[in-house]
Amino acid sequence: MNCPYCATPIQVDNDGIVQEACEFCGGRIRKQQTGMLQICQNGERFEFTKMKQHIFLEYINQSVEELKQYHTYDLYLLLKEVREARSQTYYGLQLLNKASKTERTLQATANETGGEYEYYTRKAWVLENILLERQGFFPEKITARVLQYMREQIQKS
Repeated sequence: MNCPYCATPIQVDNDGIVQEACEFCGGRIRKQQTGMLQICQNGERFEFTKMKQHIFLEYINQSVEELKQYHTYDLYLLLKEVREARSQTYYGLQLLNKASKTERTLQATANETGGEYEYYTRKAWVLENILLERQGFFPEKITARVLQYMREQIQKS
C-alpha cells in the first residue's frame, strides 16, 4: 500500500490501523468526506475521481457538494449540456416574447420559459464556479476538440 500522491509506502501498525497522513508528503491517506482509504498499488496512480459512464442533464439537480465530487471532464460535459439547454430555452423565449405581443395568451408560457432560462443560467454558474475553484478558470466554449484533448490527456495520465 502506497500514498496516493507520492507512492511512498504507508505504515500500518500491529492492530491494522493505517496512518492518517503520508510521512513524506503529508497527503491524506483517507478521503475526508467518507473515511475511505486512498492508496495506490503495483506502481499505478490512484484514481482520485472516477469518470462517469454517462452524463445526463438531470445531474444538475444535485447539490454543489455532490457536483464537486465529479471528475473535471464530467463537469465539462455537464456544463456543455446545461449551456445547450439554456441556449435552446433562450431561443424559445425569444419566439414566445415576439408571439405574445400579438397573442396575449402566450404570456404565461413566456413567463414560465423565462423561469427555465434563469434556472439553466444559475446552474451554469454553479458548474462554472466549481471549475473556477478547482482549476482557476472555466471554458468559454466547450467544443468537441476541447473534449477530445481532455480525453487524450486523461488517458496519458
